[in-house]
Amino acid sequence: MTNDYSFLEQYIICREDCPLRFIEALAMNGLVKEARVINCEKKGFKKIEAILINNSKITSQCRFEPEITQSMKIINVYIGFSKKNKAFEKIEIVESKTGLDHAK
Repeated sequence: MTNDYSFLEQYIICREDCPLRFIEALAMNGLVKEARVINCEKKGFKKIEAILINNSKITSQCRFEPEITQSMKIINVYIGFSKKNKAFEKIEIVESKTGLDHAK
């Protein structure tokens, strides 16, 4: 079974220089399938590149290496949890009934 996750594009509000917490939140919700650390130009700084379940990529802000290391631990726990529970197969977008849909 092939899932089409193109509908997710409208909900991903950051693509580059995203806060670490944004990427962690995507992972927590089962939207990140893999992540890796990449170097920044400035010594001692790194960033995270995350590949989402729809195969699009997002990158974090350049941060001190210890911050990236800690964030990667969190992201990898969520990725493992999502894979174990097949969360990507259970994703459902629920539209707001209050009319306060800020994602659009």
